[in-house]
Amino acid sequence: MNARTLFVFVVFLTGLAAAAAETTDVRGARTVEATYVGTIAPLPDGARRAEVWIPLPSDTPYQEIRDLKIVSPVPTEVAKDSAGNSVAHFVIENPAALGGKGLDVRVTFRVRRREIRAPIGSAAAVPAGRVPADLASYLGENRTVPLTPRVRKLAAELAAGREGAVEKARAFYSYLVENGTYDKTTPGWGRGDSERFCDVKKGNCTDFHSAFMALARAEGIPVRFVIGFPVTAGAEGTVPGYHCWAEFWTEGAGWVPVDASDAAKSREPRKTVYLFGNLDPDRFEISRGRDLILTPKQKDGPVNFLIYPYVEVDGKAFSETKIRLEYKDV
Repeated sequence: MNARTLFVFVVFLTGLAAAAAETTDVRGARTVEATYVGTIAPLPDGARRAEVWIPLPSDTPYQEIRDLKIVSPVPTEVAKDSAGNSVAHFVIENPAALGGKGLDVRVTFRVRRREIRAPIGSAAAVPAGRVPADLASYLGENRTVPLTPRVRKLAAELAAGREGAVEKARAFYSYLVENGTYDKTTPGWGRGDSERFCDVKKGNCTDFHSAFMALARAEGIPVRFVIGFPVTAGAEGTVPGYHCWAEFWTEGAGWVPVDASDAAKSREPRKTVYLFGNLDPDRFEISRGRDLILTPKQKDGPVNFLIYPYVEVDGKAFSETKIRLEYKDV
């Protein structure tokens, strides 16, 4: 089969039951027609086999995905990764057939995203039996989010005198917003390395929220990492990169979102208050989790986070990939 022939695969996603307890209030909403474009650079000369995994958006308690279509250079299979994210996978058995050219994979879909307002400080309670069974998995270390002695010391200092997960998480959030600088020029940004952030207090959204994860987990607060795309105010446009945030778990409210990097970027007091516990609908998620194991399992170790196409060439990770999102309001 000619690897340059395009096949179109249509995956109709039906409403998936929410897997974790969510008691957040949802208000405003936004619906867009979106196209995820994953660009893979020309593969190395002499490559014998390439495997490609493409992240796919899924239904969550805050978003619905419809009419999802995948356009890839060869037939695609869809499965779940270790965090439950939907991922498309295909194999290029003869990379030379690409003629030394790169390739694009497109995923088109309609997404309806709702605003989130978490009931922190209210009497709302997580229903019995709805506490996530995998809650403990959000307390441990990740490869770039270690719970080092200095992180534990800083977390304890910031949490001193504060009661409960919400007030401790608020202290960590405030510390990051007040002391961190949103920066994509200092080398090392974008890996989600919490130790680097402790050193330089600079980075992008991945770095801010890795630091939040480390601080919260050091105090026994479960946190999960969420990554997707922002959608700007215009009725249509192109977004050249991703955005991410974090969600921490607390009894009584379930998963509570925080966006410390957007708050640090804006420095607007009202926005800083809003982005602890609330999220606007001008974004949607693609995947959750860190140190992911894909299906079929990749050979070159866990994937730090999944928003770019993940590519292995002859069993080794190939990082020359880019993404963009094209969207139009419905």
